[in-house]
Amino acid sequence: MFILLNGPLGIGKSTLAEALTESIEGCVMLGGDSLLTVNPTPDDEVEYLHGLLGLLVAHHRRHGYRNFVIDHIWRSAADLADLKTRVTTVDPRAAFRCFLLTLPESENVRRIERRQQARAIDDREFEWRMSAKERLALAAREDLGEPFDVSAPVPQLVASLLERVGLTSEA
Repeated sequence: MFILLNGPLGIGKSTLAEALTESIEGCVMLGGDSLLTVNPTPDDEVEYLHGLLGLLVAHHRRHGYRNFVIDHIWRSAADLADLKTRVTTVDPRAAFRCFLLTLPESENVRRIERRQQARAIDDREFEWRMSAKERLALAAREDLGEPFDVSAPVPQLVASLLERVGLTSEA
């Protein structure tokens, strides 16, 4: 099972991905932003990320992991199709579900504010701009994942997502 969490900056992709990973037996979390933290930045970030995800999925599958939670922002249906092709070549029968996380803008801003309190460098202006830009790019794009409102507490979100994908919590 591949569960993709798509959405703008600060919406809670990593938090939800980590909680899901802890609740699913044999699961690996792969954070797109973390995997793209390289210097210099690749010329084609999508190609770089998808190639790396394909390698990591194959590696983890060889070691018995069968479920993957991947969080990132995908801006086109073609990019999602490319990722699906790459990761399902390891197991063509694996289910592939993508969720487009949604949240009222005011709550998204509040979450960005809250995470800034834990950082050494104040990036809030940059994050506000990026979040707004990403929200516009994803608005009303049903081809970028099943809409999933992340306003509820994390345990409730995990239970709801597990139900939607047909898995039960192992935690």
